[in-house]
Amino acid sequence: IHIPAASLASGEIRVEAMRRQPLADTVVVNGQIQPKPLNLAHVSTRVSGTIQAVQAVIGDHVSRGQVLATLYSPEFFAAEGDYLLAHERAEAPGGDAGEFRNVARSARQRLELLGAGAEDLERLARTHEAIPYLPLRSPISGAVNEVEAGAGRQVPAGTDLFGIVDLREVWAVVDAYERDLGRLHVGQAALLSTTAFPNLAFRGSVVSLEGSIKESTRTLDVRLEVANPQLELRPGMFVSARIATGSTRSALVIDEAAIQSQGDSKVVYVALTDST
Repeated sequence: IHIPAASLASGEIRVEAMRRQPLADTVVVNGQIQPKPLNLAHVSTRVSGTIQAVQAVIGDHVSRGQVLATLYSPEFFAAEGDYLLAHERAEAPGGDAGEFRNVARSARQRLELLGAGAEDLERLARTHEAIPYLPLRSPISGAVNEVEAGAGRQVPAGTDLFGIVDLREVWAVVDAYERDLGRLHVGQAALLSTTAFPNLAFRGSVVSLEGSIKESTRTLDVRLEVANPQLELRPGMFVSARIATGSTRSALVIDEAAIQSQGDSKVVYVALTDST
């Protein structure tokens, strides 16, 4: 390609020298976002009954302790009656108050085993009135990602009704090639990017080099732990990560503006002379 000397003189095109300098060594890997297993929770029934109302649907963000559904259970209602009767007699004057306090304590423990929360038991002790429906509460704060509950549905004990996931911290499981494994170890910092948010960078760190090499791809799953306070990262989202190995290497460096696109390729033009 011939470039007139006038274009060079006007500054429309600049010729700059390549330079060699030390660069931080990085390993570029790709993978997907996954929820942390310890940030997953399920809400199931501990007693049989009939669902009276559902108060959360898939996609809802819920807080720890928030009621997701209510359940009518004859077994729970009877256990409440036993507790209230023992509690009433324990508070009455007489020689058997100590015995009934023990009975009330046992009845309270049974209610806890059936799924009553601290706020439910406090309400019982304060009002001396049975709660008509057992509240089913979320054990963690997060987003509802599974719902199997429906008003009027009869469910046996142990039925899984809701799934909750906390995405404020997630995993990025990326594929590292066998040739790069010697440069990777737990604790290394990583910088992640996504096509969904090209202008955002997410910081993470290597927490595990998992399992065995995959024979088909000769790669190993590397698990990165990534902070996600604004919940931009979603399970299944593709990410690219640069893992800093902690070492440096010497490399030729050019201005980014010198890299030109030519179809699917990137090219750099080399000046043969300083004038044309």
